[in-house]
Amino acid sequence: MTTTNGFSDSQESDILGEEDYKIIVKDIGFVPSFWFQSITEDKTEEKYDLTQQYIEEEKQMKDEEEEEYFQELDPPIPVREEFPGRHNFQILLVNQDSSKHWVYSQTLKKVFIVMEETLPLRVKWEPPEDGFLLRTAMVFSLDQYASDPVRRCHNHMAPNNPSNRDVDPRVIKHVVRCTHHLTMYEERNEHLSIIIPLNRPQPGSQYVPVCFKFLCKNSCPSGMNRRPTELIFTLEDRNKRILGRRRLPVRVCSCPKRDKKKEEAEVTDVQPDIKKRMLCMPVAKKIMPSCDTHVFNVQLSIVGKENYLAVLKYAYDIMAGQAIKTGQLEFFKPYMDDILHKTP
Repeated sequence: MTTTNGFSDSQESDILGEEDYKIIVKDIGFVPSFWFQSITEDKTEEKYDLTQQYIEEEKQMKDEEEEEYFQELDPPIPVREEFPGRHNFQILLVNQDSSKHWVYSQTLKKVFIVMEETLPLRVKWEPPEDGFLLRTAMVFSLDQYASDPVRRCHNHMAPNNPSNRDVDPRVIKHVVRCTHHLTMYEERNEHLSIIIPLNRPQPGSQYVPVCFKFLCKNSCPSGMNRRPTELIFTLEDRNKRILGRRRLPVRVCSCPKRDKKKEEAEVTDVQPDIKKRMLCMPVAKKIMPSCDTHVFNVQLSIVGKENYLAVLKYAYDIMAGQAIKTGQLEFFKPYMDDILHKTP
């Protein structure tokens, strides 16, 4: 069957080849307007597609740059460098001199607090909007222990300890607790942290109050083992991208005022004395106290877990004291770490 144009149905539906197109143009003497319109529309559509593709690629590159700057909090070693970020993230202490259970040292920028007592803090960010998270993690301050997770000691994690009554087993190992009812406890790469949602501050206020408790002491042998610690606070969005970071050195102890005074004295009295003595030393000479560096291997059978821990703690403290006194920390560190590994 043919149409009025003289072509069959199948021929009319076929796409014209280049040679057929030239013959038709030659016969009729002009290019049909609908072909020109079709070609123009195709070019416009192609141009529009290219423009859209460019815009989408630019947006994707911008998103990738932001993602690269705001990395998710999942490093093998926790990062401690502070930065307020574009939201001017701040952690503020409340009533620094009014509590008998904790004190703050202006000299050390450090908190000394009794175990299981409450530390009130204020979280501030700008603008004070919803949709943010506060992550709090306790880490070791010294670089040689930065990769070690901070956990409670075995005595404080024992099932018969009163502080563990009716507590989720996944929470028992955390030194830091928060009184917020929506607190989430998380573990990444064996490092522990807690997360709370930050809602908009109440009317007339520019901050959100948050309270923390500590369920282990820095002096516990099988836990923090006298190593200095600090809290790392990070402001994160719902995708857990870091928007700001703050740090606060903390020592959990039995007598905050005594320990504060002792540590401040070590900074204000001992260090200037050391500098004064060093000025009297000959140039290009480094004098350190000598000590016996011969290594002895001892195998003992000790009755009672507390006695065993006491022996390990005594050995650790002795070598730590000599390491500081002689300045040979790198020499003593492997043997001190070996004691820590043997501590149950």
